Amino acid sequence: MSQRKTLNDVAKRAGVGKVTVSYVLNGRAEEARISAQTSERILAAARDLDYRPNALARMLLTKRTDTIAVVFQYADFFRSASSFIAEVMRGVCDGCVEAGVDLMLHTKSALDLTAEADALTDGRVDGALVLRDENDEMVELLLSRKFPMVLFFSRSEDASVPFVDLDNFMGGKLATNHLIELGHQRIAMLKGAMRSVSSNDRHSGYRSALEAAGIEYNPAYVQQAFPDSKVNDFLTMMKRTDRPTAVFVWSDDDAFTCIKHLASIGLQVPDDVSVVGFDSSQACERGTPALTSVRQPIDEMARRATQLLVEVVKGEPFSGPHQIVFPPRLDIRGSTSPFLGST
Repeated sequence: MSQRKTLNDVAKRAGVGKVTVSYVLNGRAEEARISAQTSERILAAARDLDYRPNALARMLLTKRTDTIAVVFQYADFFRSASSFIAEVMRGVCDGCVEAGVDLMLHTKSALDLTAEADALTDGRVDGALVLRDENDEMVELLLSRKFPMVLFFSRSEDASVPFVDLDNFMGGKLATNHLIELGHQRIAMLKGAMRSVSSNDRHSGYRSALEAAGIEYNPAYVQQAFPDSKVNDFLTMMKRTDRPTAVFVWSDDDAFTCIKHLASIGLQVPDDVSVVGFDSSQACERGTPALTSVRQPIDEMARRATQLLVEVVKGEPFSGPHQIVFPPRLDIRGSTSPFLGST
């Protein structure tokens, strides 16, 4: 087997120094004021020798791997059947292709937060897209190490931290106001994890809409969706004589599960219960009935976050705002209908 050709081999063939070859092959000939004739001679030598750059050597030279990571709260999110995760990854992949960078999924388990931060900052990636819970300690560790990152589908109160998020408070209001306008007064909400930034903001919007409409906030109508331990609590609530006539669910994925559980006790959507989800993913159109949902442009947000991270890694001036909040909108479909007063 023939030995892999090196930068030195190209330099000898072209009759120039190794540094000159490096400038040309890394697209920096003009910066180094290398003539067109010399550049062409070097490129011809590289072609003749079938020279292929050594990725490790290039990384040592440029101090970059041209690889970014995606960091979720839990590694098993990557293998979930979630419509949200699927659209996030589509947007991230599109952004990586456009920027010419590779992608690493952060799945390595760690004994503690420091070990996890060590794994992310050991030089294998240039930066990370991070979706973690509110006041996450690992995010604070990465910030303290000045590791390039962009929060997405989350945010920070620190004005220096780049993020891409949705106005989730307004999204919660949109969903709840839609149900109020349909005549519903007993409106439940199924929340996400307790420290989920987006879920908590959506809940605040839900509560604000109720109070603005003069409807008393009932904490008994607010539950977490859908750990197995909470399913019976939800079914018990929906069997009460004063049960909610509408449910706002913090995500589409949990809204689909909600509809399945309602059917298990004989409640049909929307005839018996109206249901609003959140995300307005493509899966909403495939259900029966199609799911009314608050739209966040998931793939566009993920793509923009990827572009932002590449700018951070390269140390370039931001091409626009570095803290971006997208507006939500409501997509009305078949899972909601007016309350007719028979329940």
